Formats: sequence, C-alpha cells, structure tokens
Amino acid sequence: MEKVLMEIIIAINNLFGLFIVMRFFDYIFTKKILTTKVRNIRLITVLIVAITGNILTSELGIALVFAFIIYSIIAYCFYQARIQIKLIASVFFIIFSFVTELLAALLLTAVFGNVIQNIRQNTMYLFLGGVVSKIILMALTEVIIRYRSRNASKVTIGSWLLIVSIPIVSVGLAVISVYEPIITNSYSYVSVISCLSILYINIITFYLFDSIIIQVNENNQYRFRENVMRTQQEQYKNIIEGYNQVRKVRHDMVGHLITLDGYLMQNDYNKAVDYIHKLSDELDLGKRGVISNNVIVDALINNRKSRIYEEGIEFKDEMFIPRELKIDDMDLSIVLGNILNNAIEGCSRIKEAEKKKIIDFKMKYKRESLLIEMKNSCELNTIRQRDGDFISSKTYRENDEFGIGLGNVKVIVQKYNGIFQAELEGEMFVIKIVLPDINV
Repeated sequence: MEKVLMEIIIAINNLFGLFIVMRFFDYIFTKKILTTKVRNIRLITVLIVAITGNILTSELGIALVFAFIIYSIIAYCFYQARIQIKLIASVFFIIFSFVTELLAALLLTAVFGNVIQNIRQNTMYLFLGGVVSKIILMALTEVIIRYRSRNASKVTIGSWLLIVSIPIVSVGLAVISVYEPIITNSYSYVSVISCLSILYINIITFYLFDSIIIQVNENNQYRFRENVMRTQQEQYKNIIEGYNQVRKVRHDMVGHLITLDGYLMQNDYNKAVDYIHKLSDELDLGKRGVISNNVIVDALINNRKSRIYEEGIEFKDEMFIPRELKIDDMDLSIVLGNILNNAIEGCSRIKEAEKKKIIDFKMKYKRESLLIEMKNSCELNTIRQRDGDFISSKTYRENDEFGIGLGNVKVIVQKYNGIFQAELEGEMFVIKIVLPDINV
C-alpha cells in the first residue's frame, strides 16, 4: 500500500514539475496556436509518459536523460522556436533542477544531520526532499522570470520581499510537518497532505502574483493609451486650427495684397512691414501642426508647445525620423516627455531678463538607431552633481537624488541597451540619447 501511495506522490510531484517547466518556457518561447482539445491531449500524454518514466527509472544518469527528453518534447509540442534553442533551454532547466535538488539535499542534511539512518529507505525523507526542491525551483524560476521582465512592471522591493518570504516559510513548515515521521522512519498521511498543500499554496501564490502584475500592466497600458489619445486630440486640434487659419487668410488674400500694395504705393514701408508681421502672427503656424510625421513625436511636442511659449522660450527643432518605429510607444513617450519637461523646467528657472531661454531639440535616425539631442539654456547655479550624475534641482526634494523623470529615462535607455549622456556645454544643459530601434 505504501508503495502505491509513493507512486501517487511521485505522480503529483511530476505534475508540479511540469507546471514549473512550462511556466519557465512560457517566458522564453512563443506559444503554439493549438485548440483546447489538442493541447489537453498533449498535456495528458506528456504527463503519463513523465510519470511512467520516473517510476521505472532509478539511476541518476538515466533519470537526467529522461528528463531532457521530456522537456524537449514539451518544448516541441507547445512552443515555437528553433530546435537548437529548445534543446539548450531543456538542458538549462535540467541543470537548474539538479542544482535545486542539491540545495534541498544540503538543507535537509543541515537540519537532520546524522539523526536518520538508511536515507534511501526512508520514504518520508525522499518525499520531503522532492517537495522542498520543487519549492526552491519554483522560487528561483519566478526570480528569473521577474528579472527578465523587470521593466514591464514597477514592483516594489517590499512586495518582492513578501513574495520571496513565502517559499522560505514554506520550506520551514514542510520540514516541521514531516520531521517526526522521518526520525521514526514511519509513514504519515497527514504529513504528506500538509506538504502537498504547502506546495499547492506556493503555486497559487505565484500565479496570483503574476495575475496581479498582468492586471497592473494592462491598467498602465490603458492609462498610457488614454494620455496618448489626449495628446493626439490636442495635435489634431492644432492642425485643424492651423488649416482653418490658412484657409481664412487665403480667402482674404486679395484684400491683404491690395492693402500691402496701397502701403507700398504710398512708400509707407513701416506700415507694410507691420501689416506683414500682424498677418504672420495671425497664422501662427510655427506653434502647431505636423513636425516629423511620427504621431507619437508630433503629439508630445505639440502638447508641450503651449507651455514652452507661455514661458517665453525660443523653440528650435530638427526632425529626420521615419513615420513608424519599432521602439515601444510607451517607452518613447516616457523618454521624450521627460526630457522635454526637464528642458522646460531648466529654462523656467532663468530669472535674468536679458538671458535667452532656448530649447534646441534634434531627432535623427541612423544605422537602425534613434538619435536624440536636447539642449536647453539653464541657470548654472541651479545645476548640481553627485558622483558624476546630475541630481534634481527641484526645491521639494529633501535628499540629493537623480531626478525621477531622468531616472525613468535612464531605465528605458538601459532596457534597449542604448546610451544616455547628460553634460554641460557652456550655459547649455545637454542630453544625448541613442536608442536602438528594436522590439524589447
């Protein structure tokens, strides 16, 4: 009876193992498009083969080869990628699993020491080793997954510590629940159920944590799309206003020409020049409209222009970029929005009336990379540095720290393995960014 129960435990242990490896592959490969029926049939088939193989194999070498075959089959049946990549991922996960089993063995050896005898015949000890290794494997897998997608969500360190504490506490509880049966070399149904419940709780916890992060990301994407729509509406409004003004002026062009001709006939050049300036101000085409033909770039710049002109800032721009970029729209918005805000704030701190407020913004596209240069005039006495980094000059910051806006820009640049450089050129604060035009 005990042998049958042990085989059932092995089957459940394998089920948890397959869950972890598929979760790991989910974040490496692209899933194949399968019907629910085909997917379920393949899952059941793989599970049966895995359980049967684990029951029949006892030698370590054979078990590792069999695990490699099972992981390769899973990668082949459910994911899209080159065969070489699938094989490498399978080998990596086997090594990963083997390391966690060694960690579990070292941990249990440290706990039990020489108290127990005949380890291979101690069913509960072997069972506990399997549970503990799966908990450690699950925790390390989640750490790898979170590190790989660390830029997708802003997970606080406190939240991470709480999540990581769950498998740590679980290992302790599993050891406590099985300690006495191991020492007495007896079989305990309660201990088995307790350990399996602990393993189940860990899986559900990480699943819920992942679901929460996905929901947060979706909410962030929704807010981002809402902001983009708002800025695009502003852009379209500016374009329509500019078009209507051009149409109005063109409609009255004959009258304007007659008026100018009258001033020139009377040699009243000053009035003619004033009239031309007045007509130019009425058009006001430099403050609105299409700049680069890239919707995100145009929308952001036009959205900031009203504040730029309110501050009396002279704005220069030079754009040579394609209409479509591979760089994620949200990432591009974070970069452009923050450096534009930083430039505007730098100019707004200038108090000397005779000192010009200038923003010189350039964007170019070379060798599959987006080159960004932002120059703005600034008050040198407000610029502070620490350890080679420029720190925030905002008065509400109690501690010296890199500005949150530019800090976010640096995070995005690092995400794309780009280049970020901030420096002073005379009385101009200069930011230079190189962003590879890739999907991340």
